[in-house]
Amino acid sequence: MKLYQIDVLHAAPKDSHISIEGYVIAENDEQVYEYLKSEPEDGITIFNSWANKEKKGEEFEIYDDYKVIGTETYKQKIIRLKGEIEDDSVDFEDAYYGVTLYGWTEVKEHLNEVEILVLTDLKIAIKI
Repeated sequence: MKLYQIDVLHAAPKDSHISIEGYVIAENDEQVYEYLKSEPEDGITIFNSWANKEKKGEEFEIYDDYKVIGTETYKQKIIRLKGEIEDDSVDFEDAYYGVTLYGWTEVKEHLNEVEILVLTDLKIAIKI
């Protein structure tokens, strides 16, 4: 099991703020993606449009410098980028009230059972 930090970026044309939304314990990045996509309300409350974007089935080009080297689905893209925060295609220009983006960072891998128990009992992290 791994400990992941859930980050949130709220950005508007004139200002931005990034903070830690919470921590989750998961096996891998895909589990974190699925958890955030589900828009949980179990200690961490998240609203996003990942499920709708995934359903569209759109393919995104993958570049190596300026050369297209393949394509990926929305889910694959978000997992590779570990959320929307590092997505260069997000447009802030038309966001008068701002845009909220989520992402994650792996904090620690190979958590033992004692660490998991302490993190969940103290309500520091949610096990998914």
